[in-house]
Amino acid sequence: MNKCLKGIVCANITPFDKNENVDYESLKRLTKYLADSGLNAVYPSGTNGEGLSLTIEERKKITQTMVEAINGKIPITIQCGTQTFEGTRELVQNAKDVGADAAGVITPFFFKQSQEAMEEYYSKLFDSVMDFPIYIYNIPSHTNNDLLPSSIAKLAAKYENLAGVKYSHHDIIRLSEYIAIKPDGFDALIGCDRLIYPATTVGAVGTISGPAAVFPELFSDLWKAVTARNDEKALKLQRIICENDNILAKYQSIPLLKLYLKRKEIINETVCRIPFKEVSKAEEEEIYKVINELKTRK
Repeated sequence: MNKCLKGIVCANITPFDKNENVDYESLKRLTKYLADSGLNAVYPSGTNGEGLSLTIEERKKITQTMVEAINGKIPITIQCGTQTFEGTRELVQNAKDVGADAAGVITPFFFKQSQEAMEEYYSKLFDSVMDFPIYIYNIPSHTNNDLLPSSIAKLAAKYENLAGVKYSHHDIIRLSEYIAIKPDGFDALIGCDRLIYPATTVGAVGTISGPAAVFPELFSDLWKAVTARNDEKALKLQRIICENDNILAKYQSIPLLKLYLKRKEIINETVCRIPFKEVSKAEEEEIYKVINELKTRK
């Protein structure tokens, strides 16, 4: 089964109009921009895509729009997790039906679950949508649940369509334990920009990043250095990403990403859905000045 998530994967935002409706024309431009930017894949409707604030029908239309706009240029994996199992299964099936390359599914969230309960959840999902790659998305800081390597190992031994895991945390030891699930390595991607290069040294196959949309050349150059085994250059670029991350840390990441994309005339508005706070004009100018300065650091 094809592995769709490798290298620099952009966890892209969802553009909205002034009334908080999905702006599908902006989404088409965004998709084409990302496909032409040197990134390796896209991952819509996740955390940066405000996926949990979208309806099922909106998420289906976003998937359809992006699959058509990307036109096979780079792989597209759709984050399909919802609060209900039926909603998740419906979105995974839709992703398969409309021609996406794979699905990502966040662990059950809010309600604390046992490892056995989460194993059963994924087993039921893998059984219901066969012959389609599905990645487990583990972000324990946001979900109140943490799927352990032993649980993923059980699932990987049983289901060929378990393609890998996206781990959005800063525990390199845990990441290496995921990778060690299979003797020849289990596909794991880090969801922490500060750890892209260190993660590759223990076998990570890539990263899933929101800021990759703002600095695609910086991120893609890092990956090229990693694959070329140019450790000196990779370390230098990783340090720049960390420095940028430190400077931008005081801003909310999703409004920041939208501001940059609007200024580049890729999307029409910086609107996020409630409960995100609208960026003030003063904040907007400050953020854009910072971003312009960061871009020169490369």
